[in-house]
Amino acid sequence: MAEDVADDRAGDGPGGGAGEPVTPDRLRAFSDGVFAIAATLLILEVKAPAADERVWHALRTEWPALAAYAVTFLVIGIAWIHHHNLFHQVRTVDRRMLLLNLGMLATISFLPLPTATLGDHLRGGDASAAAVFYSASMAAASAWFTLFWHHLCRRPHLMHPAARDGARRARRNSLLGPVGYVAAALLAPLTPEGSLALSAALVLYFVVGRRAPATRTRLPAK
Repeated sequence: MAEDVADDRAGDGPGGGAGEPVTPDRLRAFSDGVFAIAATLLILEVKAPAADERVWHALRTEWPALAAYAVTFLVIGIAWIHHHNLFHQVRTVDRRMLLLNLGMLATISFLPLPTATLGDHLRGGDASAAAVFYSASMAAASAWFTLFWHHLCRRPHLMHPAARDGARRARRNSLLGPVGYVAAALLAPLTPEGSLALSAALVLYFVVGRRAPATRTRLPAK
């Protein structure tokens, strides 16, 4: 328990000493900004029709970039919802949670790069490599949530008492994302388009195949 308390206090000031602790609300506010910037940057890689191009023809030629944008935007949006849901159940943030959150934000803010790469190469000779890069990046981004829940399972005192019973189930459910995106990466050398379609199917499941986000953010009654 002494180690747990020391870990909790490690969320204090930047030097690790006494100072104002990083609360779950502060962490969520900072993270929200990173999510918003990453989602906004995605559209910059989609080229608008030039003045001398036919609009619908030009947009059709941009379908790989548009498809990658749509899938990645939804992935970032779903990650934001899951992040909100997770930290709604957290009572105290320790140093490891801060480091895990920074790692997750680093991969989320990285996603515009593989998205742009896939959009530019999906119809080219290096489409398989681009699809592997894209799916592997998605797997890395989603794996952080498994690490979050694993840490909370080991440190249940960080959570609100009413939320502790669901941590192991949440950890198990969180494996679907990284496992599914690894499967998409393995499929990419055979069919890059199929790999993107599998990623899209995972996104659709997270959107329509689970409880509404509002219900997932409510703590169970004591």
